[in-house]
Amino acid sequence: MNSNFGRYLKLWYQLIILLLFVFCENHIIERSTGDYFPTEEGNWWFYSNSDLYQPKTLEVSVEPKDTLLEIECYPFNYSGDFHYFAIDQNGVKEYIKIVQNYGGNDYIILEGFIRRLELPLVRGNLFIDSLVDSLDFFGEWIKGSYKIEGYVSDYIVDKLYGTIYKVIRTTVQTIRTADSAFTKEEYLEEYYAPNIGLIRFKTGEDEFKLTDYKLN
Repeated sequence: MNSNFGRYLKLWYQLIILLLFVFCENHIIERSTGDYFPTEEGNWWFYSNSDLYQPKTLEVSVEPKDTLLEIECYPFNYSGDFHYFAIDQNGVKEYIKIVQNYGGNDYIILEGFIRRLELPLVRGNLFIDSLVDSLDFFGEWIKGSYKIEGYVSDYIVDKLYGTIYKVIRTTVQTIRTADSAFTKEEYLEEYYAPNIGLIRFKTGEDEFKLTDYKLN
């Protein structure tokens, strides 16, 4: 009996050592350090697609804090297009609002915050979040849904920027009525650097790279 107990104890010890090794390898050694999503007011980033024939630029700046749905958030101005982000212990959430126009009036189908980026960044981490809501439009139900699926696919150590994490993000927006359905899907690759934030991203056929920035 003592011999069997000794064997079981040895197996448990080996299992614990293995689990500790896996945990350290995937969640401590590779865990990101530094601020990968700076939100201080006055920060700005300038991006360019470096296309000689169809050049495009994008300027992103952080505006003064605001409150939406009783949640404190940070407005990011994307060349006049505002996005609102909230920070919590799990990372970054983005404010989403789906509006439909009927008869010249706007109606909110869906509104809320959804997980956009899970922090800290860990290679292999998959995060999924969704919003679902509906509107009774004079007896006809209109249903809306918004889903984000993100995946931290890899990281590289760069001499200039430090440890850069690649995040692949897919969003699916759907609006359904009794006799129709509209779905919009977007695929985005993002590259984050410590204490700088987003340094490169791909959307559709465009690829933008950071050309200048200022952080407070």
